[in-house]
Formats: sequence, structure tokens, C-alpha cells
Amino acid sequence: MRINKLKNKLKNNQEVIGTWSSLSSSNIINVLGTTKLDFVVIDMEHGSMSFETSENMVRAAESAGISPIIRTGSDDEQLILRALETGVQSVMIPHVTSANQAERIAKCCKYYPLGNRGLSPYTRIHNFTHKNLDKSLQNANEQTLVGILVEGKKGLASLEEIVKVEGIDLIYLGLFDICQSVGLPGQLNHPTVIEEVKRCQEIISKNGITAGSMSTDIEYIQMLRKLDYKLIAYLNDAAAIKEHFDHILSSLNS
Repeated sequence: MRINKLKNKLKNNQEVIGTWSSLSSSNIINVLGTTKLDFVVIDMEHGSMSFETSENMVRAAESAGISPIIRTGSDDEQLILRALETGVQSVMIPHVTSANQAERIAKCCKYYPLGNRGLSPYTRIHNFTHKNLDKSLQNANEQTLVGILVEGKKGLASLEEIVKVEGIDLIYLGLFDICQSVGLPGQLNHPTVIEEVKRCQEIISKNGITAGSMSTDIEYIQMLRKLDYKLIAYLNDAAAIKEHFDHILSSLNS
């Protein structure tokens, strides 16, 4: 019966720092696992990985001691189920715009009596056996972290209702989408964007849900920390590699 380290840390109000992975490789997860990162989001919306590859990435993360999260491509019930069947204990579902949608997602992620998640005992989450299934189902319901991404004008406008949905553990704000929703595409540091980031965090945290977001530099991480965001992602694997070599090569040529 596995404990979800990430969910446990967040329930205890601990800060976690991680990154995203859009590179379709368990090897990159092994590399990230040698650092002090707390989590990695396996991005099945913008990455090219299959479910088979994602499962190998989940295994790589678990073996390296870094917590995996799968971001699905959509809120389709079958996609959510297949993501969970990789054995991952944490998921993030994108493009949530209403409380009804958030409630449906929460139920898709939990077994009866908390939800309607499809059941086969012969999967990683149940150690491939029907023995002690009652305990395994209870453990899965307790340990699964349900995260949603609130993106765009409609989602932000519905945030007050979304945070009241039972079964949602994490609300992650897509910064670039927030910029677009306030008419300032790409301007992460604009005062209007920062004010919206602050407003959203206050709504989320006062309802006992973890607020998460992303950063593009150290200064932005520190800003999110001051606003009491507890789950903070820095760049993604592809961007980090590019940024590193751009910096090295520009230094050599200066």
C-alpha cells in the first residue's frame, strides 16, 4: 500500500518544487531524479509520449524518488482512466472551466463510493491482483491526488465555484493562459497579471486546496513563494536544456 509522498507533503502545507517533462523519455526522468526536485509533470497534452512511454516514465520517477504527475491531454474519462492505470498516484487535468466539469473529473479519479473510476484489479495500482482488493481500493482513493488546470477567461471567472468542488486537491494556474485572458500575452511580470495570480491564490487557498503555478526564473519562484503558492514548477526539461546551452554558448562568444 503505497503512500503518495507528494500529496502527503501538500496536505502538511509543505512547499514542493518541480518541473515539466515534454521529452518522451524515461531517461530524462532518471536524470531529473538525481536532483532535489520534488516532482515532475509528464505532459501528455503537449508532449509526444504514448501511454506505454508514460508508464515507463512513471516507473523511472518512482525508482528515482521523484513524484510523477501525469497531465492528460483532455478531460476525457477514458484518457483519465488510462493515465491512472499507469500506476501514477497524481494527475492534472487541463482546461477546466466550470464546477460541473471539476466535479466530473474528481469522480473519474476515485473508485466507488467516492466516484465512478473503472476497475480492473490486474493493474499496477493494485499490484496486479484481486487479493485484498477492498484495502487496495481504499488506499487508491486516499492516495490519489486530483489536480486540475484552470486556464482562460471562463475558468478564471468560475474559480469561486470550482474551489467548492469536493475531491479536488490541487488547482494549477496556467500562467501563459492567464496572461492571454487579461489581454497581455506573454507578459508574466505585468502588474495586472501579478494581481490576477495573487487573487486566484487567495481564492484557492482559503478553500483548503493547494495552489500551484509555474515560473520561468528564480525571481518568479520567489514571487510565487511570497504569494504562498505551494506547488511551483520551473520551466520544463526541453526549455531547461535549451536555456543552459544558450547561456553557455553566448558566454563563449561574448
